[in-house]
Amino acid sequence: MTLGERIQICRKSKSLSQEEMASVLGVSRQAISKWECNASIPDIDKIIALSNFFNVSTDYLLKDEYANENEVLSTETKKRSGNIPIAISTAIIAIGLIIALAMANDGTLFFYWQFSSAALGIGIQIIGICVFEVLYFSKLFEMKRQYLFWSINIWLLSVMPIILSSGVLSKLLNRLEVLHYSFSIVLFYFIFNGVVTFAFLTLSKRWNNARKSKYL
Repeated sequence: MTLGERIQICRKSKSLSQEEMASVLGVSRQAISKWECNASIPDIDKIIALSNFFNVSTDYLLKDEYANENEVLSTETKKRSGNIPIAISTAIIAIGLIIALAMANDGTLFFYWQFSSAALGIGIQIIGICVFEVLYFSKLFEMKRQYLFWSINIWLLSVMPIILSSGVLSKLLNRLEVLHYSFSIVLFYFIFNGVVTFAFLTLSKRWNNARKSKYL
């Protein structure tokens, strides 16, 4: 297997186009194409950058013999395995929300729901968060997954706190019509979660850019 073939395997393992990889390494797309076609060889500093970015050894890239493909495959496996804790934890949190809503629903919309009625479901949601964070701090996946997890689950986790706090507020604002007040709560829910999601996705993008820049 040639150097060019290994570079191509590494690039595809991260689902990068030649243009994206060129941007990361600070070279032209044509340079990447020539490397992969074995029309030219990367400079030593680019070999090191490739090694660091793809988390493989320089020996893997430069040796002529068929090297250990597990070095590249492990990168893709790690990428996929990072989605599993998110899926499991999100499922637990969603189940907790369903239980909380079912137990707290007394037929009065959400104005007089009590925390004690929803405690079991909220407790399950907390367990879902703990499962994810334990796996995260075990360093099984990257910081990007942390941002992704919270940008998704803020929509599930904020439902009960907003509903329960609205019960307290409704007692102070009992002169307002139910429909008008309900609309205000829904509007607040979408604005709040939209802002938080945007913040997490922005942080994720900055983390990606910072990670890429250190390989230039």
